[in-house]
Amino acid sequence: MTASGDGQEHRPRAFVIEDDVHTQRLLSELIASKGLEPIGFTRIASAKRALREWLPAVMIVDDDLPDGEGADLVAELRADPRMRHVHVLFCTAAEPARRREIGRLARVIHKPFGLHEMERALSEVVAH
Repeated sequence: MTASGDGQEHRPRAFVIEDDVHTQRLLSELIASKGLEPIGFTRIASAKRALREWLPAVMIVDDDLPDGEGADLVAELRADPRMRHVHVLFCTAAEPARRREIGRLARVIHKPFGLHEMERALSEVVAH
């Protein structure tokens, strides 16, 4: 039985905040293969609106987005007690110094990433 009683099985949600639609689609397919419901966003603002309504289990966040840095969003999440448990992965093409900086907030996967590397990271996050 489902929580909503609508007969639909509800899987834990995973937000993919990535402005490249091809990368977002690939990440969404990997997430779905792990039993999560992927929900994609190309902007921080739309992800923030969704966070008012939904609490995802996992977020994959690009750091370089059209309306800001993904790390700023993740820092906000870490400061919010109700969001602290959300598992976050950064997926970014940032320079090494920036990757080290944002790596203090969450694990960083460097673009371009290998499918096995991302699948392994997702499996670890979902297992927690």
